Parts: sequence; structure tokens; C-alpha cells
Amino acid sequence: MKKTIMFFTLFMFYSITLFANGSTEGKIFFNHTTEFDEGGINAFNIKRAYLTFSNDVSSNVSYKITYDMGINNAGSAHTAFLKVAMVKLKTIFGDVSIGMQGMNMFKTMENTWGHRFIQKMPMDTYRFSPSADLGIGLTRRFGAMSTSALVTNGGGYKKAESDTHKKLSVHAVYGEAKLNKNDGFNIGTSFSIEPYDVDSVTIENTNVMGTFAGYAGSGFRGGVEFDTRQQNDLTSQIICIYGTYKISDKLSLLARIDQVDANTSVDRDGIRAIIAGVHYFVDKGFTVAPTFRMTNPEDGEAENSIVVNFQFTF
Repeated sequence: MKKTIMFFTLFMFYSITLFANGSTEGKIFFNHTTEFDEGGINAFNIKRAYLTFSNDVSSNVSYKITYDMGINNAGSAHTAFLKVAMVKLKTIFGDVSIGMQGMNMFKTMENTWGHRFIQKMPMDTYRFSPSADLGIGLTRRFGAMSTSALVTNGGGYKKAESDTHKKLSVHAVYGEAKLNKNDGFNIGTSFSIEPYDVDSVTIENTNVMGTFAGYAGSGFRGGVEFDTRQQNDLTSQIICIYGTYKISDKLSLLARIDQVDANTSVDRDGIRAIIAGVHYFVDKGFTVAPTFRMTNPEDGEAENSIVVNFQFTF
């Protein structure tokens, strides 16, 4: 254990020294959860820790590297993953990105929601799409429209490639793509297609499509999205509505509803997840957000909890 801690400390020191000329940023998401069900937990958790290094090597070349540390599937131990290791090149055709990079399927919606430390976006939460993957992408603007296309392995940033197929993801948004920073509106769509082997001779596709719209103005920011996923004869869908109302420079109200249908051909297999709470800006770099959460399966009992979310950035 001591050797592991020493190695990690030396590794982080070397990384910070190596990228000292660029920008270093960090985010830590932690919370306290109280579940009201019998046998429910009452615990503090570190959900995520991100450390990002980035720099402009020249006027046309830049890089970004992000380490993602989170709870692994084995228990409470935290594992570090390389989430982003990307080089971006500005060309006459647009910005070309090469390497491990953020996916384009729900980035605009995530900006509209604006509370990643409270809850991931539906496509990520319900595994319609990973948040990052290894491949090559092209981003370009056409007036008020932003477009991007990615060709990636398809397994996400935590899994190695397991077949010869590649995933194509396309995203297009008209209007303001960063409603968490600017007022305006947007409307757009995302689509991905990923072939997979059914057997040694049969290949089929997993198709994911999302449509969305968002608005920000007069202290309010909100959005709606409708996502579908088709694989074999199974169709899953998500309807999500979210909004934030700014009461003051420090205090905002927030709410979100996810309506998830795992299989549209089966009755009473859906889930409704509700989040409602407040977002309080304590001081520069520190935010707290107490929330009430209810997960209500159509064919089961509701699960209720209070989650106090904290975000520290530097």
C-alpha cells in the first residue's frame, strides 16, 4: 500500500512538473447520502475527482489530458483512469481531434443541465453512450450551427477494443451550445451507429438517437431531450426534462425528471427518477447542493433519499 501511494505521489508530481507551462485544473465531486428505505445507507462518498492538463503548443496545435478517479465496481477503492488524452489540430476543414476524447452525443445537453456533479446525463446514466472514447473526430461551425463527427472504438474509455468494428457518432446543434454560460436557445440532434457481431457470420447495429432543445434567459435555464436506443428487436427510450431558476447570484433552484423505458415492448418495466433541490455557491471554487431524490419503478416500490452534493474546483 505504501509503495502504491508513493508511486502515485511521484507520478502526480512528475505530471504537474511536465505540464507546468500549460493550464492545470481540477474537480472533486463528493456527497453525503441518506436513504430512507430499510437497510439504506448513511454515508459520505467521493464520487469523482478529475485532474486536467492542457496547453496550446502552437496557434494550430493543442493538447488536453484528464485523469478520472472514481469508485470501481469492486467496492470503495478508487481507481484512476485516463479519460482524455487528446491532440487537437486546427485545419481548413475544421478542428481535428485525435486520441481519447469526450463523446459528442450529449455534451450540449450536459451544458444545459449544468449540474454534472449532482447527476450525469441520461445517455450516460442509462448507458446509451459512454462519456469518452478513443478515436478521431472533426468539429466545424456553419454559421449558427455547430457540427461534430467521431469515429471511435465504441467501448468507452474504461474498456479495450474487443472487435474490429467502429462506432460513428454525429452531433448537430443550432443556436447557443453553452447555455450554462450564455443566454439563448438551442435545438439539435445526436446519432450513433455501432456494428456488433451476433455470431461468426451475422453483423447487426446498435443505433442511438437523441433530439433536444434548450433555453436560457431571465434567470431560467432548462431543456428537454428524447433519446432512443435500438439493438436487435429491443427499443429503449428516455424522456428527460430539467430546469434551473436563479434566485440570486449565490442561490438557485433545480429540478429534473427522467422517464426511462428499458423495453418499449414490455409493459410496466419503466422507471421515473426525480431530483429536486437547491444549488448554493459558497465561494469561489466551492458549491453545495442539497437534493431530494426519488426513484419510482412502475412495478415496484419507490426509493427515496436525501443527497447533499459538494463540488470543489481549482
